[in-house]
Amino acid sequence: MKKNYVFYFVIMLVMVSCGSSRHATRQQREPDVRQTTLDKTVPHKEVTTTYPSKSKKTLKSKPQLAERIDSLIYSADTLLQFSQLGIHIVDLTTGQVVYTRNAGHRMRPASTEKLVTAISALDILGPSHQFSTQLLSTASLSGGTLQGDLYIKGVMDPLLTTADVRTLASQLKAAGIRRITGRLVADASFKDADELGWGWCWDDENPTLSPLLVNGKTGLPAALLNALKNVGITVSKGTVSGITPTKARELAACRRPITAVLQPMMKESDNLCAEAVFYQLGKTRKQIAPLINNLTGPVSTIADGSGLSLYNYQTPETFTRLLTYAAARPDSIFNPLLEALPIAAVDGTLKKRMADTPAAANVRAKTGSVSAVSTLAGYTTQRSTGHLIAFAIMNQGIERMAQGRTFQDQVCIILSE
Repeated sequence: MKKNYVFYFVIMLVMVSCGSSRHATRQQREPDVRQTTLDKTVPHKEVTTTYPSKSKKTLKSKPQLAERIDSLIYSADTLLQFSQLGIHIVDLTTGQVVYTRNAGHRMRPASTEKLVTAISALDILGPSHQFSTQLLSTASLSGGTLQGDLYIKGVMDPLLTTADVRTLASQLKAAGIRRITGRLVADASFKDADELGWGWCWDDENPTLSPLLVNGKTGLPAALLNALKNVGITVSKGTVSGITPTKARELAACRRPITAVLQPMMKESDNLCAEAVFYQLGKTRKQIAPLINNLTGPVSTIADGSGLSLYNYQTPETFTRLLTYAAARPDSIFNPLLEALPIAAVDGTLKKRMADTPAAANVRAKTGSVSAVSTLAGYTTQRSTGHLIAFAIMNQGIERMAQGRTFQDQVCIILSE
């Protein structure tokens, strides 16, 4: 990826492309006339906007569902008086939007941004995509001697370990190599030289964005030199930086499926894994724009893949449209996404939430939290009807994370009953 690039994601055009990573174009849109007000004096109105689905019926939501969510909102005065709230809920079985409040408002997603990254990656790269760390060379091999340079081409594999590096060295030994007359050339051309993302705070626990990772840190060339030495392979001329020739042939490789990276990325909200997937998307240099009828929406501002950036902006409706899009593609997106999402009261960042409720082991959703921001977006199954529900809840300007999380959990419990 060239320096100073960032992605803009046009909802459900599913377009990932390179743009400036130092300034985003914030496109304006007309106000969403379907939004309800936060004013207590105006009651919630039922919405009959429909999305493409197997059922073309437009059904009214159960009045008690909307009323119960309204009751939650109005009983917590601080949600209205001192903070912002956006909600969008879609019954994917009927195609009906059953609740909406400020659904078109642009808000900071925090780590819920990882949903955008994951769904885009599964759609564009596919669940069979692999991270491939390679050892290559253009040199000839004679009598156990590689007569030239050995290139190590990193792809920012966030899960690459010293054990993997030892395996790479063993593959060279199995190929009959005992001596390398040239240099070990470290190829970091997979991405730009920036080690921090655009809009990251200096005092956050930020991952290092390097193509040459081992154990989540820089240092892959040194780890490989040590591994080569341990298996009896000598490198005559040390290590330098460079770019792998296009005609170089592969001698050894460590390949990791993207689905393995999605697990810690989503379950534990691992930021390095999210950025690694984000740069895999950028490296494809593709623009995929399957125009889907009736799936238009607001333009998102995407500054990174993890949600760490202050410059990410999404709307609640953005997330439900993404979740709707994913659910319509079970093999390529929905099933691997479900496998990666945290499960309420079971694992990941939802392990301690919603226990002993209808939402337990039912809600699968991505959490998000940075200072004053708490978000949750994902799926649940309504136990009374068996309907699949997609939801997005975005709390902004809250004083304590517990305020947002408690409210989100209560909404999820209602949706799961």
